Amino acid sequence: MMAGADGDDLYVESTGPGDAPALVLTHGWGMDSTIWDYAKRDLSPHLRVVSWDLPGLGRSRLRGPVSLSRMADNLRLILDQAGPAPVILVGHSIGGMIIQTLARDHPDTFQARVRGVVLVNTTHTNPLKTMVAPGLAQALRWPVLEPLMRLAIWLEPLARLAAWQSYLSGSAHLAQRLGFGRCVTHSQLQHVTLLATRNPPGVLAGGNLAMFRWEAGAGTRVEAKPLLVLAGEVDLVTRAEAGAHIARTAPQGRLTLVENANHMGFLERREAYNSLILEFARSLPA
Repeated sequence: MMAGADGDDLYVESTGPGDAPALVLTHGWGMDSTIWDYAKRDLSPHLRVVSWDLPGLGRSRLRGPVSLSRMADNLRLILDQAGPAPVILVGHSIGGMIIQTLARDHPDTFQARVRGVVLVNTTHTNPLKTMVAPGLAQALRWPVLEPLMRLAIWLEPLARLAAWQSYLSGSAHLAQRLGFGRCVTHSQLQHVTLLATRNPPGVLAGGNLAMFRWEAGAGTRVEAKPLLVLAGEVDLVTRAEAGAHIARTAPQGRLTLVENANHMGFLERREAYNSLILEFARSLPA
C-alpha cells in the first residue's frame, strides 16, 4: 500500500527482475490488478511488471470524487515508485484514457519518465461516441444512463444487492459475455464478472459519469513517445476506429488490429497481446 493523490490509498504490486525495464499496467474500469495475471506471468520473466488497483477498486481506497485527472495524478505517483529509469505505460480501456490524461495534465513528467506507451482497446473521447451503436448510446445518455448512474450512487446498498442478485442468477455473466469474442473460457468470464460485481456500484457509476465527460483534447503529448495501439477486431465497447484515430494522429504511432478480439481480448487472446507488448518493449531504445 502507498499514499495516493488527495488522500487515496493505492495497492501496488511489482514482479520480475529489479534491474529490468519497468512496465506499468493500468487496468480497465470495474476490474482490478488481478486482471493482469496473464500479463504478469508472461512478461515478468523479461520485464519488471508494476500493476496497481485504481482508487475505489480492488484493494485501493478512494477518498473523494472519481475523475480521470485524479487517476492520472495517482499514476504520476506510481511512476515515482517504479524507480528512476523511464518506464513503459500500458493501459486497457479507461487505463488508456488515464495515460492520455497524464500526458495532457503532466507533460513534463510524461516527457521525463515515459519511454513508450501501449494503449489497449481504448478511446480518445467519451466512450459512448466510439462504442457500437454510438448514436443510440448518446441518445440514451441524458434520459436513461445519467439518471441510472446517479441512482446507483444515491442508493448504493440497493445497487449492490441488485448486482449480487444478477451475479447469482447468471444475468451478470451474460452481460459480461458481450465483452468477449469466441475464445473466452469459463474461468475468464467468471473472473471478470466477479470483479464487476464485487467493486462498489457507486464508484463504478461515478467513473462512468466521469468518462461521459472526458475528452483527450488536442496536444495530449502521448504522440511524443513511441506508441503502440492494440485494437480488437470485434470490439463492441471501443470500436477499432478509435484506436486507428489515436495511431493516425501520432507521428510515432502504430496500430495493430488483433483478429477475433473483443474488448477483453487481452485475456482471451493473451498470447497475441502479450507477445506484441513484449516485442514493442524490446524495440525501444535503452
